[in-house]
Amino acid sequence: MRIALLGAGAIGTIIGALLTEGGHDAELVDNYKEHVEALRASGAKIVGGIEKSVPVKAIYPDELSGKYDLVISLTKHNAIEESLLNIKPFTRDSAIILTLQNGMPEEKSKRIFQESNLMGGGVEFSGTFMGPGVSKLASGKETLGVSFGSFEGPVTDKVLEVQKIMESVGHTEITDNLKGVRWTKLTDNSCFSGLATALGCTVGEILDDDFAMDCIAYTGMECADIIAKLGIKPVELFGLLPTRERVCFDNSEEKEKVKNYWKKVYTPFRAQIASMLQDIRSGKKCEINNINGETVRVAKTLGIDVPFNRKIVELVTKLQDKEISLKHAWENLNEFKRLKEV
Repeated sequence: MRIALLGAGAIGTIIGALLTEGGHDAELVDNYKEHVEALRASGAKIVGGIEKSVPVKAIYPDELSGKYDLVISLTKHNAIEESLLNIKPFTRDSAIILTLQNGMPEEKSKRIFQESNLMGGGVEFSGTFMGPGVSKLASGKETLGVSFGSFEGPVTDKVLEVQKIMESVGHTEITDNLKGVRWTKLTDNSCFSGLATALGCTVGEILDDDFAMDCIAYTGMECADIIAKLGIKPVELFGLLPTRERVCFDNSEEKEKVKNYWKKVYTPFRAQIASMLQDIRSGKKCEINNINGETVRVAKTLGIDVPFNRKIVELVTKLQDKEISLKHAWENLNEFKRLKEV
């Protein structure tokens, strides 16, 4: 099966390297010149949770050729439609489009491809882009894995075929409940990616601060309320299952139990630097509107108040637009303290 991996950033580089090492015909497609040239010259170097260098095929989008059987989409949200339109002439009619972005990327990919061609899911590990040709696995080796399923739901022969391929990356979980996977992952990102970006810090710094963990508890509870109101059954990913029973609370004693639950789940990810924070540090626009912004939009349609998610969107947007300084982002905790005073 011929594979094109669109978006060879931190996560894409790791996946592309492991697929190649597993004997699959994978091409890493990206337009970052220095990165593509480094991959061509020296291969993909992975540091952190695993240490290895793997020779890979790396190309620019205008070098696509032939026909691909599997497209793994890992571009930023604002590039999803353009990248899929660009590769569509190079895909077979039966091609599988596997979207592994955060948020709800299938809403964009289904504008380009038939729903029967679509699969989606989420990665369960964390990656940090270290520089051209180099990505860091910022979580333990045991976190390497992917949960995914078909857009239409059933576990088909094609789904099983993709599972065998993705086993080169790590453990794979198949689901017939893609919405459940998406909302668990969106909760994950809304909490630890969103807040970590708003505070300009690592996951570990949040885990070590009691009030920051309060913010995680409130943000997670907002997400769980949305999931319950939507009638979606979340799917457990890397130990996270954002049901009301797991992450909601009515008093301080219950809140401490919820915080301990979050700590247990996220301790393996202490070194994680959110991709949104990496983007802002690089002077790029981040995906806040597709993460906490998506949570806020859905909450509004349901009549649910989500002040912590709203505040995260507000702060990250200001950091992105340089209205407030990233250097002093940790002080943004005071903004959340004011939420509790209202």
